[in-house]
Amino acid sequence: MKTYLFPITLILAGLATLASAQSEARPLQKLMQARAGWVKAMSQNLASKNLPEVAKDAEELSKQATKVAGGVEGERKVFNQKVSDLAKAVADAAAGGDEAVIKARLGEFKATCADCHAKFRDK
Repeated sequence: MKTYLFPITLILAGLATLASAQSEARPLQKLMQARAGWVKAMSQNLASKNLPEVAKDAEELSKQATKVAGGVEGERKVFNQKVSDLAKAVADAAAGGDEAVIKARLGEFKATCADCHAKFRDK
């Protein structure tokens, strides 16, 4: 019985290591989670009319998307640049106090996310 204990322990340790490695988010997942967090925060801050925070989150999102766009090609670059441009438009509208434009751009932003996910993630 003792001769089986060591291999079983090794197998269980290997499975535990594999499970924990797979549970960590990949870099792209981390980027998308950050974007989802910014969009949620912008929506909440817009609802509470905290436009300076909307602008701050939109600027951070725009910078992140611009950086990502610089490292990819093709349609991925186009989608990331569009996200950056829309986030910049949200920041500008928030700085100007134009809630209607913010709502419109956030709607476009969410549609862009859905289009990109349909193209790349959901397949």
